Amino acid sequence: MVEALSMLGIIFFVVMFFASIWLNIYLFRKLLYFNENFYMVSSSLDNFTKHLDQIYELPTFYGDETLQGLVEHSRDLRDDLSQFQQKYSEE
Repeated sequence: MVEALSMLGIIFFVVMFFASIWLNIYLFRKLLYFNENFYMVSSSLDNFTKHLDQIYELPTFYGDETLQGLVEHSRDLRDDLSQFQQKYSEE
């Protein structure tokens, strides 16, 4: 009886060990995927902000309140992403 229980315990341990290895690999892949996409989003937002600044500086649109609001909003969003990135890279 003791031998059967110890054998079940060993089997359970081995199964849980390989399950934890699989879970760690799975989570690491998800983290890498998130990291790659985060940098793509951050880069796209920077390009968008630069483009919006260029449009706002055109004589036709200079002083437009709607574009000014969009420029401010895109800068705020870029700052929020930058703060998130800093927190994420610290841990």
